[in-house]
Amino acid sequence: MSPIVTSVDEIDLEISVAYIALGSARGRFDRCPSGENQRRIDEAAAEMDRLLDQRLILRQLADAA
Repeated sequence: MSPIVTSVDEIDLEISVAYIALGSARGRFDRCPSGENQRRIDEAAAEMDRLLDQRLILRQLADAA
């Protein structure tokens, strides 16, 4: 297995975990809307965006190879 495929697999796992964390933060906010819970949503969403951007870059590199 090439290093890029391994990296993509690892990023996919991280994306899955980040998606669960985002859902948890949203659920917490639904039960108890607060500034702190909104901050948790914002942080989880930012992490998802970062990972998805990283995934896109790796995919583009794999396609170019």
